[in-house]
Amino acid sequence: MSLGSVLVIGGCGLLGHHIVKYLLESGEATSITVFDISTKFNRYPGVHYINGSIASIEDISSALKESKAETIFNTASPDPLTASKRMLENVNIVGTQNVLDCAMEYGIKVLVHTSSSEVVQNSYDDMIWIKESSPLPESPVDGSVYAKTKQVGENLVLKANGTNGLLTVAIRLCTIFGEGDRILMPHIVELARSGRARYHIGTGKNLYDFIYAGNAAEGHVLAAGKLVDASLSQGAKRKNKVDGEAFFMTNGDPWPFWDFSRSVAREIGRPIADKEIWRIPLVLVYFFLSIFEWVYWVVTMGGQPRVTYRMLRYTVQVRTFDITKAKERLGYRPRISMEEGLRRTVSCHIASSVTNDNSRSLYAS
Repeated sequence: MSLGSVLVIGGCGLLGHHIVKYLLESGEATSITVFDISTKFNRYPGVHYINGSIASIEDISSALKESKAETIFNTASPDPLTASKRMLENVNIVGTQNVLDCAMEYGIKVLVHTSSSEVVQNSYDDMIWIKESSPLPESPVDGSVYAKTKQVGENLVLKANGTNGLLTVAIRLCTIFGEGDRILMPHIVELARSGRARYHIGTGKNLYDFIYAGNAAEGHVLAAGKLVDASLSQGAKRKNKVDGEAFFMTNGDPWPFWDFSRSVAREIGRPIADKEIWRIPLVLVYFFLSIFEWVYWVVTMGGQPRVTYRMLRYTVQVRTFDITKAKERLGYRPRISMEEGLRRTVSCHIASSVTNDNSRSLYAS
């Protein structure tokens, strides 16, 4: 199977650069071009990089012409904790439509779109082995702008399937981690080093799905391969349809939520014994954090702190997803275990931190 010339939108981000890495190692692309708002991080030799904004249809059009893309992976998405409403809409909705419009204009056949498991989440209630057949709520995650914009973007992608020969698929990821993570892992390592990782909200028994970025990357490439096969056999009856479909993708091994941070602590040499854990009831957190949010809102005249009660509710929620569909139709198998994925991620983070510290020391001298 060959994906031909590939354009990875958001290819310097966590998932995007793992897709690039997988394509380089597998040889399933004749050429690889990365399009991103910034191409300073997570670069690979032999890959062509283009700076631009997904919110600009001119930038997308130019990148498609320059790359001569036959296959597109759209992994672009802002950090949901820091991005403004306008940025989320520009990237997840306007940007997604720009990619679709340009892909259909240039006759591209394959588009794999990165969606989110949050598109099916109604509130912060437990989600137990959720399947793709679950209905999409009108206002996911209690009105979360990130969840809503991802939902709208996914709908745009799936509805475009079959238009002008374009075949599309949406991959709904859960919480992702891996080498090159500049959002989740630095935060958890800092908590572990400071000793704050011993404070757990709730019982800590709630199962939670994660996915290692390398596995997610392979899953995206598998989906693209299935779309290539489908494009070559259009008109024929096909079992296990992939195009126009959404797929949940996880590591297939849900952990109790706080075991993730405890494993990171152990990897950096700061293991947390059971007797050291402080379990804090959610209701107590709610009381103090609600006061803090109100004070912050008053002082900043309508601002919202980085950490809110709504976000912390994830830490006590069950979030597990059924990946049977991805296994049966895509041939997806998470080859890298949670333990191995975490070992690789933490090792890379420590190595990059040492390199950055040494660079700062040399500069200071």
